[in-house]
Amino acid sequence: MSLSVEEILKATEGRLVQGKRGVFFEGVSTDSRTIREKELFIALRGIRFDGHAYALEALDKRAAGVLIEETRVGDFRWNGYRSQTVIAVKDSLQALGDLARARRRRYGTPLVAITGSNGKTTTKEMIAGCLGTRLPILKTKGNFNNLIGLPLTLLALTEREKVVVLELGMNVVGEIRRLTEIAEPDIGLITNIQRVHLEGMGSLERLTEEKGELFRGVKREGTIVVNRDDPRVVELAKEFPGRQITFGVEGRADVGAKKIELTRMGTSFRLVAGDEETEVVLPAFGRHFVMNALSAVAVASLFEIDLKDVKAALEQFRPYAMRMEIIPLPGGKTLINDTYNANPVSMGLALEVLVGMKGKGRAIALLGDMLELGCFSEEAHRQLGKKISELPIDFLMMLGERGALVVESAVHHGFPAGRVRRVKDHSEALLALSEVAQEGDWILIKGSRGMAMEKIAERLQEGRA
Repeated sequence: MSLSVEEILKATEGRLVQGKRGVFFEGVSTDSRTIREKELFIALRGIRFDGHAYALEALDKRAAGVLIEETRVGDFRWNGYRSQTVIAVKDSLQALGDLARARRRRYGTPLVAITGSNGKTTTKEMIAGCLGTRLPILKTKGNFNNLIGLPLTLLALTEREKVVVLELGMNVVGEIRRLTEIAEPDIGLITNIQRVHLEGMGSLERLTEEKGELFRGVKREGTIVVNRDDPRVVELAKEFPGRQITFGVEGRADVGAKKIELTRMGTSFRLVAGDEETEVVLPAFGRHFVMNALSAVAVASLFEIDLKDVKAALEQFRPYAMRMEIIPLPGGKTLINDTYNANPVSMGLALEVLVGMKGKGRAIALLGDMLELGCFSEEAHRQLGKKISELPIDFLMMLGERGALVVESAVHHGFPAGRVRRVKDHSEALLALSEVAQEGDWILIKGSRGMAMEKIAERLQEGRA
């Protein structure tokens, strides 16, 4: 990539403190540890860090220039750095986004934007896989889906890529709106809207409103991809004046599925896309992966990707680590590692996969707290307990402060108290598993990110339980 000083000043309305307008940068970075020669270092302020403290370090590492905030210009002595560029802006995070938007407008490449409560990353990967069979793409790496990661992704755009596929995350009010302003999507997809991240939103209604910013930000001549099985998404779609394409399994939709079955090979279903049908076997476990796949098919149809290529891409898909990974363990046991994160919906889906896969073995659920649920937290954990009581789960182990609510509710609704155990930490959880698990058992480990449940899964795989 190549960015000129003139281009940066125009996009950010910045001021050239020192340097020449004809200088070009070969990239941008917000991390002084990895800055490379001829790149521009953008100093960002955060809750726990301030990039301005590393601006001179970046120049020492031969960065071609730095972008800093106006209020900090006087904090530095530029003697010794006169050959390097310094640009000042009002707000460096705003400038990063504005610069990325200018890059996006420079090429006008069709852009697909994805948000939702569950399945964003999986859906992004499936869409990228389907489109990538015929077109060179640029996509969000990992979960670089915030106000820093998304602009950095867009700044890597060149004339080579023919489609951009971006994931939009949300932790605070207004974030989706700003991300959409930067991305200016041609196609918008909301996977679903569930009771997650309520701690920052306050209510499901506010969460729905915030997610709806994506549909409101799609170009009027663009298209939205609508989950027909989610009434909140359907309601948001009513406001959009442009083209809509739908997916779902419960009713009529442009892209649907039937005969969904969980097998030892993954999840099989019959894909129905318009007048065409084909059998698909996803190497991933759970009905929710089918919904992700249907949305990917819907997007692929907008780019006229052949169904045979879509089928091949979906059957080559592999979930990210810690997302419903099926892992054989020593002693003939099997682990379902779904420790990446947890919320009420994903907990229920994972438990259903556990009981669907156990066969003649026993189902053991080791669960951690679900976090970031705000005032819905107690109700959500009690509902989880009720859900557990309704499933053929053989042993339940709970880790975390809210585990008591789950246990109390499960037992209240009929789950045998003798098959429940609360554990205080990872070590006790491993000890409990070593005492209970036996050959043929299936073990689900799941909890919110803050519970670090993956550490238990790692030690299990090492044969420590």
